[in-house]
Amino acid sequence: MAIATPILQKNIDKTSNKTSDILTSSISVGFTTHLLVEMWHAPFSSLADAESVNTILEQASSALHLGGEKIQIRTFQFDPYGVSGTASNSEIHILIHTWPEKGYAAIDIFSKEHDEAYAVLERIKAKLNPGNIHIMELARGQLLELEDT
Repeated sequence: MAIATPILQKNIDKTSNKTSDILTSSISVGFTTHLLVEMWHAPFSSLADAESVNTILEQASSALHLGGEKIQIRTFQFDPYGVSGTASNSEIHILIHTWPEKGYAAIDIFSKEHDEAYAVLERIKAKLNPGNIHIMELARGQLLELEDT
């Protein structure tokens, strides 16, 4: 079993500030949005086939303002079913991995533009039609001050 070791610790017992204040004041602005998305109870047919996932990736990226830059889409079909797919260029990276037998898809969306990350998510969600969805947003590129470590 792997054990995670924290690379940054702040001793908050010796300060009067709340934890949220300490962390908020230590974080600089990130340079890309990363959405980690889990979708459950999606129809088998939309998750099982590489051609379907390819179409979903094309449609999800079609509304983006890419300045004429073409998006590269690749999908891999697992046997007997399931797909891994990517759609990317210099502005956005979308990754999807499906487990149709479980009605599940894991999706990562990296985007320079926060709103575009969510626009892609909404298009994918509309096509996969999951019963449940969990989204975690990370602002990649945030730096924590290490002076108190």
